[in-house]
Amino acid sequence: MSSNAALRFADRPAEQACVDYPLVSDLCADEIEQRIIRSYVGLVYQAVDTANRRSVVVMRLGPLEVHLTEIHPEDTTPGVPPFWIEVFDWPQQASIDSVGCYEFDEDELVAAVEMIVSTAQDTRRRKNLPPH
Repeated sequence: MSSNAALRFADRPAEQACVDYPLVSDLCADEIEQRIIRSYVGLVYQAVDTANRRSVVVMRLGPLEVHLTEIHPEDTTPGVPPFWIEVFDWPQQASIDSVGCYEFDEDELVAAVEMIVSTAQDTRRRKNLPPH
């Protein structure tokens, strides 16, 4: 895991959104990253169910819920990551965005945090939620 200073966003607005955005008001990039890692550890220790994918809730952000799901090894396709982080909009009952991960290395964690923050920002704009 990295410190906030070491975590680099593709653009400055995404980084600032971790501080300013109301759906993630108490979160920063490092906290989101830590929640992903803790969720991964929890997922690894879940009992394996051959009938279902293993999945855990990483966090809730207003109307959004972030899930971490592991695809069964027999269901994976070469070149497709076995782990997926998905942002789900409960009121709309729809998946909004997702990103696949192989090892949760620094690049994958940065991409996941950016996706979560960006999706939360887009949801706020779409639903015309106030900035604070």
